Amino acid sequence: MTMLNPHLAHVFVRHAGRPALGCLGVSFNYAELQSRVAAIVLQMRETGVTAGDRVGLHLARGPDLIAALLACLHDGLCFVPLEPEFPVDRLQGIVDDARLRCVVQDEQSSHSLAPSLRLRPGVAEMPEQPDLDDELPAYMMFTSGSTGKPKGVVIGRAALRNFLDAATRRVGAGCETRWLFTTTPAFDISLLEMLGPLWVGGYVEVVCAPAHKDPVALLQLLDSRPDLNTLQATPALWRMLLKAGWRGHKGLVALCGGEALDASLAAQLSESAGQLWNCYGPTEATVWSMMAQVEQPLADHSVRLRQSLDGYRHWVLDENGNDVGPGGEGELCIEGVSLAQGYWQRRDLNEQAFIRRQGRRLYRTGDRVRRIGDDEFQYLGRRDDQIKLRGFRIELGEIEANLRRIDGVQEAAVRLLGEGDEACLVGYVETHAEGAPGRVQIRRALHLSLPHYMIPSRIVLLESLPKTPSGKIDRKRLPEPA
Repeated sequence: MTMLNPHLAHVFVRHAGRPALGCLGVSFNYAELQSRVAAIVLQMRETGVTAGDRVGLHLARGPDLIAALLACLHDGLCFVPLEPEFPVDRLQGIVDDARLRCVVQDEQSSHSLAPSLRLRPGVAEMPEQPDLDDELPAYMMFTSGSTGKPKGVVIGRAALRNFLDAATRRVGAGCETRWLFTTTPAFDISLLEMLGPLWVGGYVEVVCAPAHKDPVALLQLLDSRPDLNTLQATPALWRMLLKAGWRGHKGLVALCGGEALDASLAAQLSESAGQLWNCYGPTEATVWSMMAQVEQPLADHSVRLRQSLDGYRHWVLDENGNDVGPGGEGELCIEGVSLAQGYWQRRDLNEQAFIRRQGRRLYRTGDRVRRIGDDEFQYLGRRDDQIKLRGFRIELGEIEANLRRIDGVQEAAVRLLGEGDEACLVGYVETHAEGAPGRVQIRRALHLSLPHYMIPSRIVLLESLPKTPSGKIDRKRLPEPA
């Protein structure tokens, strides 16, 4: 079996009798998983797809989702995740935009996306793999676009292979790794949860819907299954787990990424888990490009971005495109073999985001950082999160970070509402049930750390901030203040 490269084939043969995947109390070993992958390969070949074609995966959370993904990799097909919980019109728009040859669906799919292939049950012997070029695309991940239309990020097979090898090696994953798969497949960090354990002969536990985004259900699963020793989540989901009463597990490897990890949450997770890893990287650089273990106490009370993965290099460029030295600020740019091939049929975006500098191809992340030293950076916020109010330049991320530092504040978001003289900052605050600060207390606390023009004019207290399926704060659903 040579799905991605000889390494993965060796893993499946070497660990044939070991458990590879579990879901709802049912476990499959590597040999059984391979047989199911083979059956899906043969079913997809019946549709006439060949290496390089794009195939949608519109599957419920379960073993077949991972098996279908592996089948695509085996035959050199570019898989496009289609989250079943997303609106059908949005998904069909992606199907049409990506010009998918077929959409793989299961019996649980309530809506059919054309052109569809309904998976049949069964197993088979693995057929021969075609000769595959490393430059073939492995997957296309659609992310939200500033124009309102999702844009497809195309990742090559060599890029994915380099990432999986570098990331699993960095965190010391091996055959004893037992990883929870909780993230939506429409969010690229899910690929590390699905493929990372299998890359090293470990085990992946599929958390089915709706438990995958229910902190109480995840808490119960973690408490009842101490063998599950690796979990990756966004800061928002980690906070939800802690708020639900999770007391931690000293044998747990905790990975945190997708949003900035603040010092307060880092301290809580460091106490709760055996290892805490801060992960950074955009979709355009194949999941994560930096992964570093968080060590307490933190320098300058902040969690820094550091330790590039093998095959990656990070630059900080000023507005003139010059590399800045230690202490300098600028835009973080990434170089390496795991950069995306580009955006699907978006030459305009490719020219803006992927640049050439001194013979090097770099991706402009849009993240502002301060270079601390060699391969170490302090995150300052997004370039596009910078606003101007009453003549002052303000980074919304800085206000949010200060809100989260207030005792009793669980999560926070800030937005600018109105225009001209009517423009004002609004802070949305999720608090602990006990000892929650009021609006006056929150403003007083902010005045201790921020200038007056950065204090939100209005504070909206919410039981829970709206979240996207990937666990991030859904800023588009923040309510208008009454």
